Amino acid sequence: MQPEHDTLVRTNHFLTPAPAADEKTWLYQPDSGERYDFVRARLTRAEPPTTLDELTGHLVTGDGEPPVTCLPDPDKPLGRRWASLATVALEPATRTARILDGTPADTGTRDWRVLGAG
Repeated sequence: MQPEHDTLVRTNHFLTPAPAADEKTWLYQPDSGERYDFVRARLTRAEPPTTLDELTGHLVTGDGEPPVTCLPDPDKPLGRRWASLATVALEPATRTARILDGTPADTGTRDWRVLGAG
């Protein structure tokens, strides 16, 4: 994977052939590739984000877009009501992780927890 504007986009699922070979993609990640491609394209078209809030703004999605910001759909059956539970930003240069209890759309309404490696 290559960074876009110094940001490495990732998913919770394997997207390369060898590790993904035995994954149950039809069940656990039917749209990870679409979400990954969407975020990379959005970062390519936009001005480079300079703050964490700007970066998370690129992750907020709506109707007709891949569910990067995943809100549960109560009309779907149990087991298919996917939801983002947390937003995590890793900053290797400062050896910190920033964790938001919620989706990228919750940026600005909740505080980030900052964890540092000693």
